[in-house]
Amino acid sequence: MTMDLRYGNRTINLNIPDKNIAGMIEPRKAHVLSNIDEELSRVLANPHGPQLEEIVRSKSICVLVEDHTRDEPHYALLNAIAPLLRDANRIQFIITTGSHEVEHPGNLEIVELIRRVAQDVKLGNFDIVINDCHNSEMTHLGETSRGTPLIVNSAAVGHDVYVVAADMKAHYFAGYSNALKNFLPGICAFETIEANHSMALNPSSTFGRHPYHPDPDRRDNPLAEDMREAMEIITKDAKVFTLSVITDEGKLIWADAGKVEPVVAGGIEILDETASFIVQPVSRIIVSPGGYPQDKSLYHAQRGLELTKNAVEDDGEILFLAECRDGVAPPEATENFYNKLVVPLDDVIASISGKYHLYEHKAYKFAELLKRVASIKMYTELEKDVVESAHLEKVTNLQKVIDAWIEADPEVKILVLDKANKIAVYAK
Repeated sequence: MTMDLRYGNRTINLNIPDKNIAGMIEPRKAHVLSNIDEELSRVLANPHGPQLEEIVRSKSICVLVEDHTRDEPHYALLNAIAPLLRDANRIQFIITTGSHEVEHPGNLEIVELIRRVAQDVKLGNFDIVINDCHNSEMTHLGETSRGTPLIVNSAAVGHDVYVVAADMKAHYFAGYSNALKNFLPGICAFETIEANHSMALNPSSTFGRHPYHPDPDRRDNPLAEDMREAMEIITKDAKVFTLSVITDEGKLIWADAGKVEPVVAGGIEILDETASFIVQPVSRIIVSPGGYPQDKSLYHAQRGLELTKNAVEDDGEILFLAECRDGVAPPEATENFYNKLVVPLDDVIASISGKYHLYEHKAYKFAELLKRVASIKMYTELEKDVVESAHLEKVTNLQKVIDAWIEADPEVKILVLDKANKIAVYAK
């Protein structure tokens, strides 16, 4: 059987005999909504709670827009929201980078997109900023109950209404990507993000768990709960309205609008139906994060390993496809992610057991997985020495790896996982 997996901007074909295939996992085929503009208009006209155009009238509005790392339909979301803001007194758009790169060309394109949409619908008093967790003017709003100092972009403080355009998918420590993440980490200072993300080392901070989960038994996630509390402190008595979507390769699967909790809960329910899988672990798995931008760097591609690691047995092997055209990590993450990972694995884990530094959780989780499996073989554009310094094995012929697995054990079962950055795998 031929298996097609995404790699960068292309598709790679792998041949695996039928008897050796344990299964092929990718997000389940969901009903694609053919007219995205029509569907967004429909959910905005039928929100959970009051209409957006009613709550913004004569008010100061803050619109949170996700950055270039999210492959959501930015134009469609903005084009749906902007006409409903015409009666606002003032509109502050903020691109919610969190700790991501600020002056990235993709973010600058989003700035121009916002400006064009705002001008097209004749918005009056509006401004656009990109959050810079190091250099933006910040305001200290106190602490969460877990001790996270809440230091927030000053441009986001004191508005009457917050409007959040958000994409949803599984997230390996926040439970699910959703509107809450646009507040923390989205508009926060580095110190705040670092304190919140230190909770990623807590085993309960994992995918499938969130304070808004419809199942009460799956609401314990300390890191996501900290995000929820942060949003409530930032917004105080203001109204919060979200337009949230689930997409697949640019196609709209689901959308909803209105109050945050019911919208996020509804999105979680859809994600659990379409992107969650319970599997019998096997000794050999093949993982692709889903092509660009999901595999733009090792830092980004690792999410796919974390979300699918339950599929591989202890001492098993992983064949990992990730182009990594942007290298090992964004510049700001290289020191505490990749540079932490190149020392002996026991030292990686020991070094992060003391004071936490932002991005170290990714090295910690990578080291834990590398210690558990026999090897992770990586097909990538990264140089051999870069790959092998991080305890991975670079391979240049994918089919040879598969053939060698079958030659060593003709009965071996191989599980293939594509779009791994957007699925969540649980072991039986």
